[in-house]
Amino acid sequence: MKSLIIYYSTYRKNTEKIAQLFAEKLGCELINIKNTDDVSIDGYDLIGFGSGIYKESLSPKLFKLVEDLDVKDKNVFVFSTSGVGMKFYNHKLVRLLESKEAIIKGNFACKGSFTARDFSNNKIFDIFGKFSQGHPNTKDFKNAEEFIKNII
Repeated sequence: MKSLIIYYSTYRKNTEKIAQLFAEKLGCELINIKNTDDVSIDGYDLIGFGSGIYKESLSPKLFKLVEDLDVKDKNVFVFSTSGVGMKFYNHKLVRLLESKEAIIKGNFACKGSFTARDFSNNKIFDIFGKFSQGHPNTKDFKNAEEFIKNII
C-alpha cells in the first residue's frame, strides 16, 4: 500500500513527531505543508492528514489543501496533537473528507506540550499546559503505533 503523510507542524513540532512515527511504520513520504502548497496525492492508497491545534482548530492551511484535493475513494486518516489531546478537534476535517467521499480509516489524537502563556492569559490554560508537559511521551507513541497498525 503506497502511503503519504501530509501534516502541518510549527510550534513545538509535536505533530511532526507523530507524523514521523507514522511514516516510519508505513515506510512512506512525509510532507510538512508549512512551506509548500503544491501536493499531489495521485498514486497513493492511504493518506494521513495531521496538524497541531492552533486557536482550537487544525491548521487553516490543511483545510485549504483538503478542499483543493480530489480525495474521492481515497483511504484517509486524520491525526492531531493538542494540549488536551482530544479527537474532537479532528471532527471538522473528518466531516470535510467525508463530504468529499473519502474513506475514513481512523482518527487519532494525543497531547502535545505547550506553554499556556504563548497563547492566552486565561488561567485555565495554565492547567492544561502543566498536564501537557513532556508530551508526546512514550505512552502517546505506543498509542500512535497501535493506531497505525490498525489502519493497515
